[in-house]
Amino acid sequence: MLTDIQTRKLTKLFRLYDANNDGVLVQEDFTALATRLAELRRGLQASPHDEQILAHLHQDWLSLCQSADQNQDASITLDEWLMYYDQILDDMKQYVSRVIALVTLLFAAFDQDNDGYISEQEWMSLLAIFNVLPIYASSIFLNLDANQDGLLNQDEVLTLIHDFFYINEPSAPANFMFGPY
Repeated sequence: MLTDIQTRKLTKLFRLYDANNDGVLVQEDFTALATRLAELRRGLQASPHDEQILAHLHQDWLSLCQSADQNQDASITLDEWLMYYDQILDDMKQYVSRVIALVTLLFAAFDQDNDGYISEQEWMSLLAIFNVLPIYASSIFLNLDANQDGLLNQDEVLTLIHDFFYINEPSAPANFMFGPY
C-alpha cells in the first residue's frame, strides 16, 4: 500500500503526464510527451535513443491501460494511476521494466555530450519535456547533486529515481526531483 508521501509524489508525476490538465490521462497525453521530447531533441543532436524512448512511452501507455483502466474507457484517473503504481512498486520486475528502462533511455538521450554524466543544463532539458518550470530546474539539480560536482552519473540518477518512488523521508532530495509536490 502506498504511503502518504508516495501518494503525493505519484500525484505530482500524474500531473506532469497530464498534458492538458484535465485530471485524466489519455493516449494523447503520452503522445504530447513524446512530441515535446522530439521537438526538444530536434534542437539538439539527434539521439539513436529517441525512437526507443518513443516506443517505450507507447508501451507504457498500453501497459497502463491494460493494468489500470478498470472501466475500459481509455482514460486513466488519478486513483487508477495510484493503484497501477502500487502494483509496479510492489513488483521489482515490473519496476525495472517500466521505470528503470525508461530512465536509462532518457539518461542516454539527454547525456548530450556522451560523457556519462548529466549536467545541470542537460537536467533542465530533461525536465522541460515534463513542463517543469526552469525556475525550479536549477534548484532541483543543486539538491540532487549530493557530491556537488555539477554532474549526475547514471548510477546517481537511478538511485534518485529509486528514492523518489520508495523513500518516505519528507526531506529526501529525490522527493523534489520533479519540483515541489
